[in-house]
Amino acid sequence: YLPSATPVGSGDSYQVLDMTARESRINFKAKTEQGGHKLGMVLEMDFLGTTDGNEDVSNSYSPRMRHFYFTFDNWLFGQTWSTFMDTAALAESVDFLPSPEGIVFIRQAQVRYTAGDIQVALENPESYVTGSTDRDVNILPDLTANLKMKAGGGHLRFNGLLRQIAVDEAGISTTEFGYGLGVSGKIKVGSADDIRFSANYGDGMGRYTSLGLVKDGILNGSSIDTVKSLAASGAYRHVWDEKSSSNIILSLANIDNPGSAAGSENKSSTSIQITYLFRPGKQISYGIMYLHGNRETENGEEGKLNRIQAAAKYSF
Repeated sequence: YLPSATPVGSGDSYQVLDMTARESRINFKAKTEQGGHKLGMVLEMDFLGTTDGNEDVSNSYSPRMRHFYFTFDNWLFGQTWSTFMDTAALAESVDFLPSPEGIVFIRQAQVRYTAGDIQVALENPESYVTGSTDRDVNILPDLTANLKMKAGGGHLRFNGLLRQIAVDEAGISTTEFGYGLGVSGKIKVGSADDIRFSANYGDGMGRYTSLGLVKDGILNGSSIDTVKSLAASGAYRHVWDEKSSSNIILSLANIDNPGSAAGSENKSSTSIQITYLFRPGKQISYGIMYLHGNRETENGEEGKLNRIQAAAKYSF
């Protein structure tokens, strides 16, 4: 489910059925010690993001790199989840990603240092600016950090982002700075249930949240007007018994575009997911989900999406 892909306007509605195994993931991990130092490596691939396959005959898809990094004591080098992102606050979901409007979700190359409950990283910069055709023009890395604390039988985490947004093309060379602040966590309820949540606000936070729904900025003449946004999500997980559980997941993104934004720019998106998961064995799970999503643009056009999704998973 991509919030930005929800159709808007007055066109006819349509239905489609799709079946796929492209979400399947393969990962390799290694750990060792050398000379008193701890070393590790992770490589993970799936088949979801490629465009070189087809459903006409063979359904042949190339693998794509999700994670590839190594660790040396407290240092991490390579590509993995952003340090601004709290993976432990993500809800269980049948879909590939729960609550995409309301969370930070991004993988990228970085250098990260971990000191106890604090992490700080320099991450790959990229500018997502409407009106600009070249995104790879930054000269400063994005700075991300988080502080994680135990709380309520789970955790509470504070997340921060500081970044440069740049345009350098066709006689225009300009930069602005953007930031993002977030709080996220997981709170245990009763003996087995839990609440997972996240809230993120920023100006120029853009591409770090909502799977491309929000821009970093709008090119206005020879300057960049940054985009303010709020992304929030909440999920309640109820465990029925040792084999089954359900989730209700709410997600939203509200976007405060500058006056220079076109009417086609996204203004908001919301979704709700209701899931049921059944685990007949330790490594097998089945799930079914209903999702309703809504997207609105600056010119007032709206669109809705309804989806029923089922999945079967074998972990090995």
